[in-house]
Parts: sequence; structure tokens; C-alpha cells
Amino acid sequence: MIWVLLLLHVAAVAAILVVQPFVDLRRSVFVIAAVPSLATTIWSIGVLRSGEPATASLSWVSGLDLEFAFRVDALSGLLSIIVSGIGVLVFVYSMGYFGATSAGLARFAATLLSFSTAMVGLVWADSVWTLFVFWELTSITSFLLVGHKHVDPSARTSARRALLITASGGLVLLAGLLVYADGASTSLRDVQPSTGTGAALAGVLVLIAAATKSAQVPFHVWLPGAMAAPTPVSAYLHSATMVKAGVIVVLFMQPAFAETGPWTPLGLTFGLLTMVWGAIGALRHVDAKLILAWGTVSQLGLMIALLSLGSPKATFAAVSILVAHAVFKAALFMVVGEIDVRTGTRDVRELSGLWRTMPVAFIVALVSGASMAGVPPLLGFPAKEAAIEAALALDGAERVVLLVGVVGGSILTVAYTTRFLVAAFGGPVRADGVTVTRRRPAISVVTGLLAACSVAGFVMLGLVGDLVRDAVVLVDPDAVVYSLIRWPGLKTAFVLSIIIVAVGIVLGIPLARQLDRVPRPIGADAADGIVDLTLVAARRIAARVQHGSLPAYMVTTTIVVGLAATPFAGVIDLHALELWDHPLQGLIGVLVVLAAAGTVLVRSRLGAALGLGSVGFGVAGLFVVEGAPDLALTQLLVETVVVVGFVIGLGHLSRDFPVTSQLWRSVRIAASTLIGVAVAVGLAASASRPTGQPPLERFSVEAAAEGGGNNIVNVILTDMRALDTLGEIVVLVAVAVGVVSLARARTGEEVEEAA
Repeated sequence: MIWVLLLLHVAAVAAILVVQPFVDLRRSVFVIAAVPSLATTIWSIGVLRSGEPATASLSWVSGLDLEFAFRVDALSGLLSIIVSGIGVLVFVYSMGYFGATSAGLARFAATLLSFSTAMVGLVWADSVWTLFVFWELTSITSFLLVGHKHVDPSARTSARRALLITASGGLVLLAGLLVYADGASTSLRDVQPSTGTGAALAGVLVLIAAATKSAQVPFHVWLPGAMAAPTPVSAYLHSATMVKAGVIVVLFMQPAFAETGPWTPLGLTFGLLTMVWGAIGALRHVDAKLILAWGTVSQLGLMIALLSLGSPKATFAAVSILVAHAVFKAALFMVVGEIDVRTGTRDVRELSGLWRTMPVAFIVALVSGASMAGVPPLLGFPAKEAAIEAALALDGAERVVLLVGVVGGSILTVAYTTRFLVAAFGGPVRADGVTVTRRRPAISVVTGLLAACSVAGFVMLGLVGDLVRDAVVLVDPDAVVYSLIRWPGLKTAFVLSIIIVAVGIVLGIPLARQLDRVPRPIGADAADGIVDLTLVAARRIAARVQHGSLPAYMVTTTIVVGLAATPFAGVIDLHALELWDHPLQGLIGVLVVLAAAGTVLVRSRLGAALGLGSVGFGVAGLFVVEGAPDLALTQLLVETVVVVGFVIGLGHLSRDFPVTSQLWRSVRIAASTLIGVAVAVGLAASASRPTGQPPLERFSVEAAAEGGGNNIVNVILTDMRALDTLGEIVVLVAVAVGVVSLARARTGEEVEEAA
């Protein structure tokens, strides 16, 4: 069923792109896009109810034990419901967000669904290599989504910035996984504690990669800039998917690195610094979307900090916050999108009295904002309580640092939530204020449903707690004793929650009346400068290297090949090599070398063609002596056709080669000699250390039994390696078409000149 759902995602993307040019789907394209996500959500719920994990795998490179491996259990099933369930709501929301005449809807829907598919693959991944492949796919598709408004320079800049940071993080992740996989299981459900220098290095690399994806300081600058994307993208990527990818990777890999020295200090540094800095950023902005974006940065920091501790209670709290955050942040982003499309602005200085003119949006924002602030009776409250309890359960410096960070960050969270609600919805309806257009049902239904989920999550807290606990137990079995508590009693954590809300409101209300525009986020200009410098450097390097000189390309390639062959020279065992099996092979080999040398030295084009033919016929002779007549016949046929082609083509060229300097001829001869020596070194090294048995016997049997032929070479070319042969044929056909086109163009020019 896993393969069916993944193929359904791919088929829906293909259907949208294929049908759109012929049928104007308009906003109904989002219905098609929502079907795979809806099917995935329903099936994931079924997996959780059954309690039986679903697995699937596909061999990729069997010799290297690489495969696409997937597993849907309590953890990946819960994440799948979040990713796909909110994905369905985002597609429905998009029907109300975009106008009937909006351009590029099919492209947008296909790209958004492609991103959803990549994210589903990431949470289902059961091997580190499958995880990495889908990690990279999320970076690519998110780049396309952020840059959807490709005619807008700011959107293009934001997309490049996001790709630069997240793709760089992908390279770091690959390095970390390579170090980790050296001697360890690559299954994400069989992660074992690792120790030593290698494990510490791998843990640091994985954390840095997660920091780039989950917008941790100092890699956070791409996320606020990504607000240039349409609001459905922001609601999806920055609540349930893209920014959670780093958190999910830390969650998966935590059992391996929690005991390494740098893991917890580095994770706490990333998390707490990001939590505080993100909250401060949210308090300084006047664009409602940026307020939420910076708030997302802050809450991601809290999740990373909790997961870096490695304690079961902190991990349970982190996953609880992940679930609650996906619900309330998606609703808040969608409300801001509704404000934007109905008023034409997101600037809170221009908004006033929306609680009267947009009552449904106000109720949704109030409920979801209260959940984000950790106010009961909403889902965000027990999740925040779990985080405070996790901090109180620690000892020593970790307890003090995390508790101060969580309490301080939570106060700022309440403050910027209060500031957003009061500034956007509070106050009277101004006569000179913005004009509010008619409500769009698709938007109201979706946002209302998400707000209801925050309430229902608290009402059915036992069910939510069970789902979270079952998921966390797969990472840390000791978490089986924890659950979400609806009423904690007058304990320290609850008292701290009361203080957090009270202080946050006191700070937030005055700040809502002091709305000043703020500078760009620190680091954004530096990131943009790096992007610009990279593009300039790429153009200059390309102009230097890709200058169009084929001989220069050949010399460069030869030098690279020669250098690559150098390490193999040391493993050659002369005792394992034989000069020939038959003296006739030596004689033919000498003749082949002489023919090749003559081809290089001859001045005539025809002589060079005949020299090349002699080399080919000599190689065919070697095949005959070796006892491979079928291969010899194939070689003779190819060489005959090539020589005839040369003779025909040379009729349109001058008799002799252009005169070249002795220096350039020496360079070409040296390059040819070098590449010949490199190939000889490689072959000698491989013959010196054979591994396994040649597949000749197996090929002989399969050629007759499965290929239906006795000519092994032909069966290999047309059956066993049919796709390779097809690719080679396509290349040859393309070259032939190009040659014919150039010949005809030259003939036409000659005719015009004669006329």
C-alpha cells in the first residue's frame, strides 16, 4: 500500500501537468491534488488503529546495500497524518485563497503536491539514505514554491537564499550520515547508541544540517524571507512540513548521538538562542506574516532544545509541541492569508477593528493564538506544561539553562501573540481604514476546522497523549510512563505557566501600540551577498573553463584521468599479470600500437582514418585469438562502418590536417600517452586484485535461457543492458542528425555563394 500511495502522488502530479494544457482546470486543480493527501491520511489512521507497522522496500544498488526502505508505524504514522492531513486542508484553503483568474495554478498545485510527496517519503523513510534522498527533494520543491512568483525579484532572492542554506545543509547531512553509517546500521528503527570521535563528529554534522532546515540561528534568515511565497505555502511549509524536517531528523537520530559529548551542548545552544532571538524578531515586525514566521523560528528552537537533551520526558514534550504547533500555526498563517486577500494588506499598522468586520477570522485567531501561548483549555497548554515539567526534571546547570530559556521564551511567545491579536483585530473600526471584502467559505471552513482541532485536542487529550506516547516510545522506550495532563494541579509547572501568561500579556499590550518598522533580519544581507558572489563566480569560472575548445577539454580530461589513476599504481602486482595467453596476441598488440602511433603522426586525413581502422581491425584480431568470434564480428562490423563513414565524410574536407605548432602536437601526443597509461594502470590494478568470480558462466546460461540467443555479446547489448544500448543509440542518432544538419547548412551556403 505504501507504493500505491506514493505512485498515487506521482500520478496526480503528472495528471495535473498533462491535462492542464488541454483543459482549463482553474481552482478545481486543487481537488485533484488533495486526493493523494486525503488517501494517505485515511490509510495512516488505519495503520495507527491496527497497531501493525507497514513496510516496503525497493533495492537501489544491491552491491552497496542501498535501497529505498519505508516503514509506517506509530511514529511515522503520526507524522504522516500531520503532513498529509494539513496538506488536504491547505489544498482546500487554496481554492478560496486564489482568485478564479489567478495564473499558474496548475504549476503551483503540482509543485505543492510534489513537495507533499517528498515530505511523506521523508517521514516514512526507514533508512538514512532514503531519508537523505527525500530531504533533498524537499529542498528542491520548496525552492520552487518560495519562488512561485518568479517575476518578483524579492521572491527570486528569497528562493535562492532558502536553497543556498538548505542545500548546503543537505551536504552536511550527507557527510554526517556517511560518518555514522561506517559500521552502524542504516535503519532508522534500529539506531543504536554510538560513542567515540566519529560518532561525535557525525552528531555535530547532523545537528548543523537540522539547524539549516529548521531555521536555527545563525541559519534562520531563509525562513522569514520565504514569506514571499503565497500564504498556502507558508501555512504548509512552516507549520507541518519543511521546517519540521530538521526536527524530525534530530528525533530519528537522537538515540545514536544523545550520549556523545557535543550533542546536548550544541543542541541547547542552537535551540535556546533561536527560541529567544525568534521571539524578539516577532516582537519587532509589523507584517503579520513575518510576526508568525519569526514565532515559528522561536518554537522550532524550543523543539530542538528539548530533543537535544536525550531524556524521555523532554522527547515526549518535544513531540507534543510538534503536534500542537502544526495545528495552531497552520490556522494562524491561514488567517493572515485571509486578512491579506480580504483587506489587501498584512501591515498591522493599517488594520483596526477586524474583530467586528471579520468575526470568524478573529475567533479562529483568538483560539489558535491562545493555544500558541499555552492557555487552557487548548492543546498548546498541556504541550507547554510538558516542556516546563521536562526542564524541572533536570539537574544542575542543564536544569537552570533550559528552565530560564523555556520560561523566558514562553513569556516572549505570549507577548508577541498578544501584540499580534491586539494590533490586527483590536481597536475600533476606523472610517479611513481598510475595506474588507466578502468572506470566502473555503477559507473559513478550513481555518475553523483547525481552530476546532485545538479545542478537540484538549477535550480528547487522552487519545492525543496515547498517540504521542506510542510514537515517542519507538525512539525512547522509557517514555512509556508519560502522558499529557489536562489539569496538572497547583504544581510548580502550572504556577510558572500562570506567570508566563500574565507577564507576556503585560508586555504584549503596550508593544501593540508601538508599531515601528524594523530592519531586515540580521544575516539576510550576508546570505544574499553569498548568493550573488556565488553566481558571479560561477559565471566567471564557466567563461574560463567552458571556452569551447574541444582539444583543451580533452587535455583537461586526460590530466584528471591520469591523476585519478595514480593511487592505483601502488597496488599493481606484477606477479599476478601475464603478458599474453598466446604469442600471437603480443604480435597483434605491437601492430595495434604501431598503427595508433602512425595515426597520430600522419598528416593526411585519409591516412588517419585508415590508421584508426587498422587499430580497430587489430583489436578484432585480438578477440579472434582470445576465442570470441561473436565479439570479433561485432567489432569488424563497427570498424567497417566507421571507416566507410570517415571516407565519405572526408570528401568534404581538405586532404591534410591544418598545420599546427610542434608544441601543440607534443601536448596532444603526451595527453594521449597519459590516458593510455592511466587506462593500463587501472586494468593492471584490477587484474592484480580480483574480487569474486567473473559472471561469464551466468551470462552464458542466461543468454540462452532468458535472452533466447547463443551470441552472448548480442544478448548483453540487446537484452541484459538494453537501456544502456538504447541510450547509446539515442546519442548516436542525435549526433548523426547534427552532422547531417551541419552538412546541409554548409551545402546551402555554398549554393548561395555560387549563385
